[in-house]
Amino acid sequence: MNLSEQHRMTDSSRSTPGLFVSHFLRQVVVLLLFGLLALNYQPVQGQSVVGLDLKSIRVDDLTDEQILNYMRQAEERGLTQAELETLARQRGVSESEISKLRRRVQVLRSGLGSTLSQDSVRRSGRVVTQPTGDQDVFGTLTGEPVPILTEEQKRIFGFDLFQKEGLTFAPNLNLPTPKDYQLGPGDQLLVDLWGTTQQFLTFEITAEGVIRPDKLGPIYVNGLTIEQAEKKVIDRLSQIYSGLKKNGDQEPTIFYQVSLGNIRTINVDVIGDVSSPSLYALPSLSTVFTALHAAGGPTEDGTFREVRLIRDNKLISTIDVYAYLTEGIRSGDQRLKNGDVIIVRPFQVRVELDGEVKRPGLYELKPGENFLNLLSYAGGFSNSAFQALVTVKRSGDREREIIDVEADEFELFEPEDGDLIEVSGILDRFSNRVIIDGAVFREGEYQLTEGLTLKQLIEKADGLRGDAFMTRATVYRTNEDFSQSTIPVDLGALLDNGIDDIPLLREDVVRINSIYDLREEFFVQISGEVLEGGVYPFFNQMTVEDLIVLSGGLKESASGALVEISRRNKDQSVNSSAEILTYSIDEDLSLASEDRNRLLQPFDQVYIRKSPGYSIQEQVTIEGEVLAPGEYTIQKKDERISELLQRAKGLTPYAYPQGAILIRKTEFSDSKSNDEISQEYLQLLRQKVLGDESELKNISQVRLIERLDKIENRVNADTESDRVGSRFKKNLIEDITERDSLIRNIEIEEEEPVAIDLDKILQNPGSKYDLIVRPGDVISIPGKLETVRVAGEVTSPLNVRFDNAYSFKDYIYQSGGFLQSAKRARSYVQYPNGERKGVKRFLWFKKYPRIEPGSTIFVSRKPERQSVNFQAIIAAAGSVATLALVIDRLSN
Repeated sequence: MNLSEQHRMTDSSRSTPGLFVSHFLRQVVVLLLFGLLALNYQPVQGQSVVGLDLKSIRVDDLTDEQILNYMRQAEERGLTQAELETLARQRGVSESEISKLRRRVQVLRSGLGSTLSQDSVRRSGRVVTQPTGDQDVFGTLTGEPVPILTEEQKRIFGFDLFQKEGLTFAPNLNLPTPKDYQLGPGDQLLVDLWGTTQQFLTFEITAEGVIRPDKLGPIYVNGLTIEQAEKKVIDRLSQIYSGLKKNGDQEPTIFYQVSLGNIRTINVDVIGDVSSPSLYALPSLSTVFTALHAAGGPTEDGTFREVRLIRDNKLISTIDVYAYLTEGIRSGDQRLKNGDVIIVRPFQVRVELDGEVKRPGLYELKPGENFLNLLSYAGGFSNSAFQALVTVKRSGDREREIIDVEADEFELFEPEDGDLIEVSGILDRFSNRVIIDGAVFREGEYQLTEGLTLKQLIEKADGLRGDAFMTRATVYRTNEDFSQSTIPVDLGALLDNGIDDIPLLREDVVRINSIYDLREEFFVQISGEVLEGGVYPFFNQMTVEDLIVLSGGLKESASGALVEISRRNKDQSVNSSAEILTYSIDEDLSLASEDRNRLLQPFDQVYIRKSPGYSIQEQVTIEGEVLAPGEYTIQKKDERISELLQRAKGLTPYAYPQGAILIRKTEFSDSKSNDEISQEYLQLLRQKVLGDESELKNISQVRLIERLDKIENRVNADTESDRVGSRFKKNLIEDITERDSLIRNIEIEEEEPVAIDLDKILQNPGSKYDLIVRPGDVISIPGKLETVRVAGEVTSPLNVRFDNAYSFKDYIYQSGGFLQSAKRARSYVQYPNGERKGVKRFLWFKKYPRIEPGSTIFVSRKPERQSVNFQAIIAAAGSVATLALVIDRLSN
């Protein structure tokens, strides 16, 4: 960079502080690194740095680790920029090496570091400098977020073109060098020689426009194309490498290729109405579009139609961005040169196009352009646009005015700045439409042809359906004043030519009702002992047997029961709300022959009653010291404990009858209905059949699996009346518990013990002690018990050996006696059968309950005493005084 370019860059940086800071920091890092290189560089062979010519140092030979180490040392040293610059130049560091190091630092900072040695670029063509670090090839910060456009900016046609990240107009550095590309200072020439010699030479064009091959004088290549430079360089190199030229009849023995390596950076000014006017450092292959993207494109007031390229104070080209937006042609776009100036002036004419066009928005027009040009920029009319006329709203000298532009004037009308052009849509109505709906095969909209009649329209709709209401159809007609009138039609007479046909007009609507539209929808209902009860559609000639088949058939529980039909009462003279009909069912689950063909009527409700004596098996469990413990099915509804014990073969010699207990389910238990139990059994059967390891299943097993799969998710309504009663009891107990504060904390379990006296049951079967068993009961008979448990407010709660000679107090003394917190009068004994007995008290005398083996003695705790609250005493005294005063006044 020469001195004048440095001054221009400095002046431009003052106008863009962010860019200046970024550029300054990079310069500082580079200078720091070269200062450290000058101070710390050691040759690979360990040569001394004294007297070392730093011009021999090649950045390409340094590894990433070395450069990173120098970067860390540069941050630790407090050297100024001036000191480092002076030091680097005194040691002979060339500008080309500074440029290479700058690129290596940028690569390492972006995390893409790699060693760029000579071998990495040999025969690789051009060395492409990737835009890395904090700045890309345009000089814009890559870390900056994409600007959010305002609503006005979004409406300006082409405004977002230079705001997109994916469309940068960056030059393609991987293509061959253009033939018209002129070399300049900073470009790099690569010369590859092969044949009798193997050489890869790299030359960077100096500020004087020359390259300096070893053992040769400078070669001036500034301003030459690649082809011209190739011829000139090879001619000079042939003085050293004689094999490059043909020697008489001898062909050349050295072959060559000259290509462009790193391209130079040029400085371009972008000024005017752009988002970020500044001086930009761009690749030398950049064009005007590249520079516009770097500057963020024109502003809201900038022109897109007349972007000017100035070179050496002369107008070189005028760029029309609309040509690229509409046709993909970069009109006037040229490759930039160092020192070029791009200026974006304010627009001259901008109009707003709104309404039924494909791209409504704000458009800039050049002098002489008409409405058709504007319409082409907007993509043309939309498919619903009214193309015969557009409306222009224009600002006059004193007020606004409206101009109607007809289609034959589109080519002549030239919009002016600030015009609002509105394209309206066509009317939302039809000029030749008639509509037919209802009981025809093809409902919808049809064309109104000349002389079309109602009968012809029905034929167009493929005729009437079988459910058409033939007595009356309606034609709804819209009058000129948009009021509606109706024309009733007798369809039957029309089709039989009994009345004149009706000619149709535009927007007529023909409505043909179905017979089902004019009556309530028919259905029937079935419930009770069927597999799938519910509501079913009514069919003509439907019988009870048909409805039972629809509902999946009868359950086994329907055997011998009655079928009851509830029918709506239509006789107003009879004092009844419904007619009740009954039928009987045979043992084979079919209706009696005389009832089988009785027809149902709409809205009939069929009830399949349950057989009075039908029930599924219900079990109780006997466990403990009986000869045959296990589950037992309840044989009759009043079966008692003594009868079950007889079926269990009685007690064993080791049984302890006094400790027997009955565990019974409460209303809160999750008891299952008969249907749910049957469903569980069927699913167990399904799992067993599916779990059969044999792959060969006969046809009956396959059909069984299909039937079980069908009923797997079937849900039946619970018709058990006793479950309804259980739910009511449960709700009643919960309500009482919530209302009564004394029992609010009581927890009601799903199962509760019932105290029984097994000795009396066995001695007096059928007595009041012999309870009737219920489904789910568990009768537990323990073995011999030999201990007594003492718990509660005693010194040492423990289990004590039972002794007939011991009383209640003896067991208390065995556990260490009462604590001071014990409430002796509230102590009680719980016997093994669940029965509880407390301490009885008469005056100063206490009678303690007897103790049996397996009993538990529980000593209660005294309630905590409340401390004396003087405020409460004062409040109570005040209340008493007030009450006394009231009584005194009332008595007087």
